[in-house]
Amino acid sequence: MTIVYNSKTGHTRQYAEMLAKAAKLKVYPMQEALSVLPDREPVVFLGWIMAGHISGIDQAVRRWDVRCAAAVGMSPAGKDILATISKANYVPNAPIFYLQGGWAPKKVGWFQRRAVNAVTRGTRKALISKTNRTEQEQAYLNMLLRGGSFVEYQSLKPIQDWLDANG
Repeated sequence: MTIVYNSKTGHTRQYAEMLAKAAKLKVYPMQEALSVLPDREPVVFLGWIMAGHISGIDQAVRRWDVRCAAAVGMSPAGKDILATISKANYVPNAPIFYLQGGWAPKKVGWFQRRAVNAVTRGTRKALISKTNRTEQEQAYLNMLLRGGSFVEYQSLKPIQDWLDANG
């Protein structure tokens, strides 16, 4: 099995490289994988989220045997976000995982910054108006306002467990 990833700001790349090291698997960015991996190769696919869609997943499913997929986004992990992503992304007979990545406004273009700001406006306002924010809420607000990363090795545990059982 091989890990293939599609990363915009680097958070997905970080997770893919950490997972590859832990699972002792080869890892390729999507563009390189397209030229080196044969069709129907078994892969673990990681991609960043844009408007609920895992970037690159459709092409990966058409080309390779996607055994599991992981979506990397800004929101904190939870059952609601995983359910939404699972409905919006077709990965036949494979589980989808969610990993909280981060936000790097300096690494994206003007249009994407505007789009993210529009989508997160309500969340930012709600967090700003909240008087007793938890540490996690404050960290999330800081990330939305200035950028930041929630990438951490421990977040990969569900995927590692799945790989141990199915790899």
